[in-house]
Amino acid sequence: MIKINYQTGLLAVAMVALSSCRENAYGVVDLTLPEEETPQQVEYVYKHPSAMFNQADFDRVKSLLDDGLAPLPVQQEFAALKASKYTQLPYAPQPQEQIVRGDPTGTKTGSQNFTYAMRDAAAAYQMSLLWKLTGDNRYADAVVGILNAWADVCKEITSNDYDYMLAAGCQGYTFANAAEIMQTYEGWNAADQDDFKKWIVGLFGAKNREFLEHKKADTCDEHYWSNWDLVNMCSYLAIGILTENDEMVNYVVDYFYNGPGNGSIGKLIRGTHQDPLGTGETVCQNQESGRDQGHAQMSLMVTANLCQMAYTFYRENQADSRLDFFAANDNAVLAMGEYVALTNLRDGSDKENKTGAWLVTVTQMPFAAFDYCMDCACKGSGDKALGGGRHGFTMITFADDEGRGSLRPGWDLIYNHYAHVKGFSSGYTYVKAFAEKNRPECGAGDVTRYGDNSGAFDQLGWGTLMTYRE
Repeated sequence: MIKINYQTGLLAVAMVALSSCRENAYGVVDLTLPEEETPQQVEYVYKHPSAMFNQADFDRVKSLLDDGLAPLPVQQEFAALKASKYTQLPYAPQPQEQIVRGDPTGTKTGSQNFTYAMRDAAAAYQMSLLWKLTGDNRYADAVVGILNAWADVCKEITSNDYDYMLAAGCQGYTFANAAEIMQTYEGWNAADQDDFKKWIVGLFGAKNREFLEHKKADTCDEHYWSNWDLVNMCSYLAIGILTENDEMVNYVVDYFYNGPGNGSIGKLIRGTHQDPLGTGETVCQNQESGRDQGHAQMSLMVTANLCQMAYTFYRENQADSRLDFFAANDNAVLAMGEYVALTNLRDGSDKENKTGAWLVTVTQMPFAAFDYCMDCACKGSGDKALGGGRHGFTMITFADDEGRGSLRPGWDLIYNHYAHVKGFSSGYTYVKAFAEKNRPECGAGDVTRYGDNSGAFDQLGWGTLMTYRE
């Protein structure tokens, strides 16, 4: 184990045996590690909030809004947040004993009902932002009411297939980020905070870890698309930060670099190419680029959320440079953003990216073919069998379908990080262009991208409000 003393900056190295599970104040989480490898273990410093954003971020944005100096897109998105259906007071949460996503056979509810958690988690997150940016305790009290209600009532995440793992990830990291912000609210008493933390570790955290360990016996490590890994990584990391669990944070960090599934950086990137339009930039093919482009964008946007959380935590823990996921593999996330943006961009004639010629045709865009779940060990009805005992398929091009050109929130997280936080002068030609089309990313006026289907809740949103700089 590597122990980092953040007060002295000295490293002390000591080898210790790792137990198969570890208990902290909020429950037991299985921490079994592969026998052949002992990942680096770091002891971290926790200063709340430190998941998606820290107090300095909130202070910066609040000051700009209060002084009337916020850029117009920030003002527009702030207005959209205040007008959101999920921030209207009074707010009445609808907690469910079971969260069911997928085949409801055998569940108590008899139908999918994850939208209750999806909407209440989004409301908790959005109103936690508003509390920080307005100082209005009515929002804080509403968030506390949502978090306490779900911790008191909800006992299970389930379905008759594995789709419930998507709810464990998407709603897990949304609830956890709301709670992380609310730890700084004096009106959320210590007993209720402890109850919530035990609940989210025992329910969501346990499912996140189960999925990331790929314990479903009839599938191979690469069976699930990258977004399945990524939402569960987001949730496990956010819960680890919330509960100050070093092992959970370390697990996600190691998984990002070395994990067996498609959310690890080495498998998330499936091809490195030169920009076909001649900018000289490197563009990196996303693991889901061969699917519909809604999913290709989702994979990138959830990656952006994961990187943002890790980087915010890195700002308090700079002795562990592994936390700078944005910088991993020579800024591969930026190059992946360039690929996804280029394949989805139209020319500059339409702000909303709905009309105009595509910047590249399908045949222009380089694509490294790869076998997806081909003749692997997957068995049963949940596999990707093509018949005759053959599994999977070979991806040979990015998909050109109705999902191409859609707008998902998250582009400002990527653009502003590299252009303003890191101060890069280049490398984001298409990310910048797509962010401009998508800004403010959660809408303004009559335009809204925070709809009612599940795709609107896969990523947290509101990145223009919190990260945009001119």
